[in-house]
Order: sequence, then C-alpha cells, then structure tokens
Amino acid sequence: MQSSKFWALFKKYQQYLYLSMLLIAIFFIGSSLINQKITSATEDLVQDIIQGNLKSKENIVAFEFKQLNNSLKNAQKILNNSENNSFESLKEKLLFISDLTLEHHSIHNSFVSVVSSNGVLENHFSNKKDSLYQKEINIFLKKTLFVEDEVLMDTVITEKNSVINRKIYVKKLPNNKIVYIGYDVDLISFWSYFSETYRGDGGYTVVTNKDGICMLHPDTKYIGRKIEMYFKEVSIERILKSSLKINGYYVSDNINSLKDKAISEYLGLEVLRYYDTIKIDNTSLIVVISFPVDIHLKETTKDIQGYFSWISFLAFATFMLILLVSRFLLKKEYVENLKVVEEKENLINVNEKYQKKNAILQLNQLKKKINPHFLFNSLNSLHVLIDLNPELSQQFVLKLADVYRYLLDERDGNLISVKKEMTFLEQYIFLQEIRFNKSLNVSIINNCDDKILGRKIPFLSIETLVENAIKHNEITKINPLMIDIIIDKNFITVKNNYTPRKSKAKDSHHIGLDYLENTYQYYQITTFKTGVIGGHFVCVLPYIT
Repeated sequence: MQSSKFWALFKKYQQYLYLSMLLIAIFFIGSSLINQKITSATEDLVQDIIQGNLKSKENIVAFEFKQLNNSLKNAQKILNNSENNSFESLKEKLLFISDLTLEHHSIHNSFVSVVSSNGVLENHFSNKKDSLYQKEINIFLKKTLFVEDEVLMDTVITEKNSVINRKIYVKKLPNNKIVYIGYDVDLISFWSYFSETYRGDGGYTVVTNKDGICMLHPDTKYIGRKIEMYFKEVSIERILKSSLKINGYYVSDNINSLKDKAISEYLGLEVLRYYDTIKIDNTSLIVVISFPVDIHLKETTKDIQGYFSWISFLAFATFMLILLVSRFLLKKEYVENLKVVEEKENLINVNEKYQKKNAILQLNQLKKKINPHFLFNSLNSLHVLIDLNPELSQQFVLKLADVYRYLLDERDGNLISVKKEMTFLEQYIFLQEIRFNKSLNVSIINNCDDKILGRKIPFLSIETLVENAIKHNEITKINPLMIDIIIDKNFITVKNNYTPRKSKAKDSHHIGLDYLENTYQYYQITTFKTGVIGGHFVCVLPYIT
C-alpha cells in the first residue's frame, strides 16, 4: 500500500522532477560550453582595464614632469620676447622666476647667469650659502661652449647622497649676451612626493630618459642608474622607433604600446610590462609600467571558475527546492484562492466607498450648476446695460451663455484643467466686473509656462473662491474688493483683502470651502490651506495628479 501511494505521488509530481533534472542538465552543459569563452572574455576585459590604467598612469607622469619644466618654459617665453624689454627688466623677470622655482617641493637650487659680449660672467644664485654648488656651476659654465643660439640641457647627475636632474636653458640675445637659467631637481625628493601622492593601484611606474637613465622607480637604489635589464627584450631604439618623431622628439602614437613579460626585480613576480614614450615640452621620456600577471589575470580567471562551481551547487539546490515546492503546491493554491476571495471583498468595499464619495462630490457640483442667485444678479445687470450700452450688452449675453454652458456641460469626474478653469473664470469675472464696475478688481498672475496649464484642480474651485470673496466682503467704490489669482509651479494662490460684511449671508461660504476640502481629502492631498493672513483671506489650491 505504501508503494502504491509512492507511485501515486510520483505520477502526480513527476513533471516537476523531470523539469528539475532538465534544468540541472542545462546548467552543467552550459557551464562546460561557455567556460572557456568566458575565461577568454575575462582576459580581454582585464587587458582593457590594464590599458585604461596604463593611460591614466602615463597622464599622471606627464603632468608631474611638466610641473618640473614649468620654470624653464616660462624663462623661454621671456627670453624669446626679449626685444620688447630692457636688459635690466629682462634680468629682473628671470631672477623672479629663479626664486619662484624654489617653491616646488623637489627643486633645491637655481641660478641665473649672464655672459656679456666681452666674456664677463655675472652669476645670481638662489642659495647664496651653498658655495660648492656655486663653484660647480661656475666650472660647468666655463667649460661649456655653445654654438647654437638656443640650447636646452637636461642631465642626470649622481652624487654621494643624492641624484640630481639638472635643467639648464641657454639663450643668445640679439646684443650677443648669453643668458643661462637653470635649477636642480632632487629626484629622491621627487620620488618621495610621487609615491605618497599616487598609490600604485595594480602596478608600478618606472621613468627613464631616452638614454635609459632611471628618473623614477619605486626602489630608490635604481634612480640615477642605467637600468639595462628593462631593455633586454625591448630595446630603447625599438621603443623610440615605435613612437612618433615630432621636431626631433619622440612621443607616443597613442595606438598600441609595446609590451613584454618579465620577472620583476622589484616584486620578484612575473609582470606584464608596457613601454611607451611621453613628450615633456622639449624632452622625451620613456615610461615603463609593470602589472603583476598573477594578480590581474590568473586570480580573476580563477574567481570566474569558482563562480561556475557555485552555479553548479545552486543547480542542485534548485532541484531540492523544486521538490519542496511541489510538495506544498496544493496548500499554496488554497492560500492563493483565499487571498483572491479577500481581495474581491476588499474591492467591493472600496468601490462602495468610492461611489458614496463620488455621489457627494457630484451633489456639490450640482448645487453649483443650479445657483439661481448668480443668474438673477446677471439678468438685473443686463437689464440696466441694454439701455446704456447695447453693444456691451450683446457681449454680456454671450459671456453669460458661455458661463452656463460650462456649468451645465456633462463631464466625468470632478477635476478640470487649469487652462479650462481660467478660461471660464475670465468670462465669469467679465460679468461680475460689469455688475460691480470699478468696485471689483481681479488680477491673474501666471508665473509658469504653458505646461502648468494642463495640471488638474477641482471643478469650479477658483470660481468658488471668487464668488465667496464677493459674497462675504464689503464692496464699495471707496473700499473696492481686490482679488489676486497667482499661478505657481506647485499650486494656485487666491487671496483678497479681508473686509467681512456685518450681516453674513444665509448660505455660509463654508459650503464652498467644505466642497474643496472634501475633494482634496478624497485625493489624499493635505496641502490645501485657507486662512486670514495680514488682512487678506488666502487660499492655496494644490494641483491634483
């Protein structure tokens, strides 16, 4: 008997069993088919990330080394425009640049020297206490003969406790005077600043000049030395040939960088090295950026393979879950049927409440439509107007007809666009202003574009507020009624000067305000406000979505 029950349950739920087995088979087959393709795509993605990181690091190097060349660049501009300045003015500007150069954290010494046409040497040193530096520069200048009119020297000098990048710019002036301006960059100090400012995310950066002399390296023992191990497989000549040559200087072609795999002397790991050139003003530098292969490529691929192992486990878990779901399927269907019945009952109750509230709103609209008081007042005004101004009386009749056509027009719901309500209100105000002459002044101020005119407000809401203002305030030529209707982005404000009549009308204005308040409550909007503020009765009508 138990076996028969088992087979009965098996037949009942066998479709779920077959479905789960099919899903598991699809998972394993799919993972085996696309595993290699996803691994290949992952490698390509890592390569793209490395390329993006490479360009980012090259831009950083270019920016920082250009900062080191700023003073020479400024001096070059001044000397190239020397014809427009006296020599004393020129020298004063160069001395200012020389002093300003020392503001850079990695520049320690600077000088300006002038050799007159008769060979007299005049030196100006920023650091007057460093006699050794002054002596070294004097010897250097006396040994140097320049045949060109303009020379730029950029050399790396290794001393006992420091590595110096000496930059000197020489210009022969039209008066045959030769001007030297130069300064020393402490490459160890520059390395300290660079390593603290830019963390090596994923790889490290090495910079050499076109002779292979290291100018930047995470291990300072290589700075100032020729690092030949970097150029065994990829020579300097090959790097320069792969670059574009512009005005005698090598720059990157920004298409494909040379790359090579090597064992890093710094990390002791296999790295992928990218070689490129950057142009720093009039100097070309070689940038070598190394990325650890194990970190960027192998570990990422290993992670992807681990994800697929988890997918296989999830497939088995899915199979077990389907079995559990099939067991409780009938109970779930029963609960859902109960929910459907409850939702139907809730919908019936909600519909009854809606119909009740809608009936109240329609009743309020109907009260507005059949207001004889306004009609009698309008007819009295027309009676007087026919004798005084027949032409205006014709307009009056047409406006009155439009007003009642609007009131009696059948519409669904109790909302109306601002545009239609304002069009109706203009006709209504026309009739009232004829009745009260200059004792009534209504202003409409629109602070928004035409899109706001499509927003919805309660039907006859503004007319209700205008009618209440007329009905419940004193209106005389001495004390006219001033009504302002202001259209803003989120609401409409209706306000009038508050001069209440001594004898209140039988149908209090609370009927109209209650209609508006009930309408906003029905739409669950709480920003509808009324009140007396600073001698004005103010009402705020929010738009209804």
